[in-house]
Amino acid sequence: MEFLFKKMLRDIRSNWTQFFSVFLMATISVLIFSGMASVWTGLNSQVSAFADDSNMADIWVKAVGITDDDINKINAVNGVDEAVRCMSLSLSESNGNGEIQVNTVDGTDISKPCIISGIEYDKDSAEGIWLDAEYAKEHDLKVGDKISLDGLIGTCEFEIMGTVMTPEYIYYTGNITETVPNYKKYGYAFVGNTAMLNLTPQIVWSQVKLITSEDISDSESEFENIFGERFICAQDRDTYTQFARSSQESSQMQKMATLFSAVFILLSLMTMYTSMVRLVNRQKTHIGTLKALGVSSSSIRLHYACYGLVIPIVGGLLGLVIGRFTVAKALMKVKQTTIYLPEWKLIHSKASFLLIGFIALCCVFASVWAAQRCLKGMPVEIMRSTDNSNEKNLKASENDSESRMSYEWKWTFRNIKQNKIRFIMGIVGVMGGMVLMIAGLGVKDAINGSNDFVFEKQFKYNTKVLLSTAGEVFDTDDAGQWLQESNIELKADNQETKQTVITVCDDGEMMLFYDDDDNEISLPQDGALISRKLADDLEIKSGDTVNIRLFGSQDWLSVTIKETSKTLSPQSIFMSKEAYESLNMTFTPTTLLSASDNSESFLESDKVKSVISKEQQIENTETVADSVMSVVKLLIMASVLLSVVILYNLGILNYVERIRDYATMKVLGFYHKEIRSLAIRECILTTAIGWIIGLPLGMLFLKLYVKIISFDTFEWIASVNASTLAIASVVIIGVSIVVNLILSSKVRKIVMVEALKSVE
Repeated sequence: MEFLFKKMLRDIRSNWTQFFSVFLMATISVLIFSGMASVWTGLNSQVSAFADDSNMADIWVKAVGITDDDINKINAVNGVDEAVRCMSLSLSESNGNGEIQVNTVDGTDISKPCIISGIEYDKDSAEGIWLDAEYAKEHDLKVGDKISLDGLIGTCEFEIMGTVMTPEYIYYTGNITETVPNYKKYGYAFVGNTAMLNLTPQIVWSQVKLITSEDISDSESEFENIFGERFICAQDRDTYTQFARSSQESSQMQKMATLFSAVFILLSLMTMYTSMVRLVNRQKTHIGTLKALGVSSSSIRLHYACYGLVIPIVGGLLGLVIGRFTVAKALMKVKQTTIYLPEWKLIHSKASFLLIGFIALCCVFASVWAAQRCLKGMPVEIMRSTDNSNEKNLKASENDSESRMSYEWKWTFRNIKQNKIRFIMGIVGVMGGMVLMIAGLGVKDAINGSNDFVFEKQFKYNTKVLLSTAGEVFDTDDAGQWLQESNIELKADNQETKQTVITVCDDGEMMLFYDDDDNEISLPQDGALISRKLADDLEIKSGDTVNIRLFGSQDWLSVTIKETSKTLSPQSIFMSKEAYESLNMTFTPTTLLSASDNSESFLESDKVKSVISKEQQIENTETVADSVMSVVKLLIMASVLLSVVILYNLGILNYVERIRDYATMKVLGFYHKEIRSLAIRECILTTAIGWIIGLPLGMLFLKLYVKIISFDTFEWIASVNASTLAIASVVIIGVSIVVNLILSSKVRKIVMVEALKSVE
């Protein structure tokens, strides 16, 4: 009915602060979630489209010396539609600028490179090279430029015929131990079969890419039978690291959004629910009057349902729009530094619209439920049943403990007892603000603390040197330690086979190991250590036995896990040289950890493939940290804003409910400062309890949050500096006190006669 619509508009105008707070809470809640959701939804969509457009392989099989006969046998495997061979060489630029993985294929129908600039890839080209677009961009290379590579049979110069992207290298790190892509150092490229012969004496096909019509990911044994001892491994899209990382990143974003948003939404819903109930309860006289005038109960319920429907939906839709241009843009910018696609799109998630509907439904339920309670009885009874519970504060009987209190504290505790929900909601508001602030500010502490642990305690080297050929060591005058870093398949009890890394260490102290109490431990002589995060992921504990197999080997090795190590990077199985050789394995060094800080001197040796300094590694991790913090800063700002809105909303509702109390006290001769003191006492108590509970909950939430945002190859550990706790405390306590001071100052403006007119 038209007059009810007019009444709703008038109520919104007269109670605009309360309605506006509900509007803001809905906006902030949807803003955070929808912003993140639009990134992961867009990422999943574009990755899928990229894979489809390039006809990306479903299965990758690695083996040694793949022949035509092998291809024929693979094509005969049930479910295989098409197969194509390829070969890769990891080569250095002649000028030392970087390392490029050069690929050639004997067919272009599977995993076709996407051309960013230049001409289409030609597998028969004799001179041209198609270079990774991001590597080209980083090194200021373009179509028509020349690039020289140090091949196995000498240096060869190529003309850049095009720049490309491929979903197979969507997250290319260049090295098994690297955490994030680094296109200053690593890239990839494609050349024709003839051009590849300028780099190597012969083409030895080492990988088969398969298109399948059905799931054959469990048919590894068939490929083993085909290749025998030449078989290395088989991977599907879920395990092919360079592609699977995109889905891992998407999953990580979903967990981040769900976890952080859950706190936002829970706090907002509790506050919005309370707000709608109180707003309706204050209109009992209006409800009674409407019923006396003949308005049906269903019309009244519908009227108040509109209160809870319109405001949250409008706020949620605004959050949807703002989230796309704030949180989504910031997060997409972060992900563009690690995941490389020809095109990025932001797509609104269905979950965001469901969230808006859920918030609106909760508010509608609160409004209708409160209205239904008010509709019980005859109109005259409804109009007389105005809530006078606050008056009971002045009439309540004293118990023994209260009798010994001062009047101010008696008034405070009696008010709390008569308004338990209000008191609890105040505590929840402060507590929630503390949780969000500690989690937001603590991420920086966690990242910095983890980096300090890795690069100051765990790693003692200054330069990491990668060998061109495994086992081809060289003499060095500097203190150092040789490592073998090899890809392996790891199988634990009741777990799927996982592809990871084994790190075999020769004598030295360039890499140290610690237990969970930060006590230094040594590598066992007859077993292995396992990094903590990898152990947790695979549900492995000390004393368990696992099976490992090096890529290219047919033999599974049984290894006993002696201890879990607090090794944040790399996530690996660690063995001493002696323990490794006791398994009848040959120690074949791939890496040198050197105390020398002159990284350039190592590049003079033809046995060195690449070099990275500790400073470069620190810079890479800081880049990741900075990108993560750009999103976290938005979450912090949203946390502060939400805390202000929640606390102000609760405060204004409390003030409205107690106007008659304050007016009565003014009539009785209480000074303004005395009334203000009473209000502040309750605020102090509420804030103190919320703060005390919020501190440990905030640290627990941070621990969970940091665990979620850790990478597969790098674990971040939760740590909170005293300064972070101090800042979070000052912000939340300060907001709470300032809000209550502002509201208590309104007591001066109370017109006593007007306030007391409502007394029945």
